[in-house]
Formats: sequence, C-alpha cells, structure tokens
Amino acid sequence: MSGQSSSDDILLFIMRHGEAEPPRFDDKSRQLTDNGRKQVTLAAQWLIDTYCDNRTIDLALVSPYRRTRQSFDMLSLDIAFNAMEISEDITPDGDPELVSDYLAARISSAQAKGKPIQRLMLVSHMPLVSYLVDTLSDAYTTSLFATASVAVIRYSVADGKGSLQAHYQGR
Repeated sequence: MSGQSSSDDILLFIMRHGEAEPPRFDDKSRQLTDNGRKQVTLAAQWLIDTYCDNRTIDLALVSPYRRTRQSFDMLSLDIAFNAMEISEDITPDGDPELVSDYLAARISSAQAKGKPIQRLMLVSHMPLVSYLVDTLSDAYTTSLFATASVAVIRYSVADGKGSLQAHYQGR
C-alpha cells in the first residue's frame, strides 16, 4: 500500500529519534542505545509495511544532534532517501511555526522545479515534533512521542495544511 491518495497530497513523516543514552555534559552528543537502534528498525519496517512499500522517501530533514543522525542512518538501512539535509532549525527547542513555513516553502520550491516531493521525513526531538504535528494539522492535541515514534500527516500543497493519518508509537 502506498498510502498516497492525491497528486496534490504529500506524506510527511514526523519522527522522534530512537532511545538515547542518559544526558551527560552535552545533549547534542548523546548516542542511541542498542534499544534505540531496534526501535528505529521497527519504525522503518512499519513505514515500509504501511506507507513506503517502494522503500523510498524523497527527502529527509534531520536534526544535527548525534542521536537523530544515528536514527536516520538506521532508517537508511531499510529505506532509500533521495536526499538528506541537516537542519539546525529542528532541534528540541525549534520553532514549529518556522519549521512549518520552511516545509511549505521547500515543498513549493520542489514542485515549481518539476521535482515534486511525495514523501518527506523529518527526524527530530520532543517537544518540537509534538508541536509541529499540531501546527501542520491544526490538531492541537500535543501528542506525546515515544522514542522512535512516527506521526504521519497527509499534507495538502493547495491548502498548506495537513491531517494526522496515523501515529506509530512502537511495538
């Protein structure tokens, strides 16, 4: 199943990184635990089974923190990404309105260039991922994200808004 319903719709996968080691001196350097790696592998399999049967995602935006980059690396073992960008704006204290505006501009730009994005993955942190889902979908439920969980938003380019389709919270 592709999960896609309209050529105007884009699937946004908003993911929290896998379980990381306890905080130490530098939050940015925290690494995934073995359990975190397993969590991300299970999330990748869920994405493949439910939304990415072709095992391809057009673009990934990844926080510069080590645990998110490691989560992306784990996803990349099972899913091909056509492009990946590190984004300084999608850190734990990132501004969801700014990120939402950037996503809209990035999606519109790709479409204008004749290379539309059909699936976009964002790998980031709490609380940003929670607030971003609310901002993109006008849900205002402030969903909590377990580690390696993924919210799926069907985003309408024409409307500039989306609707929450699913929220994988792990197995």
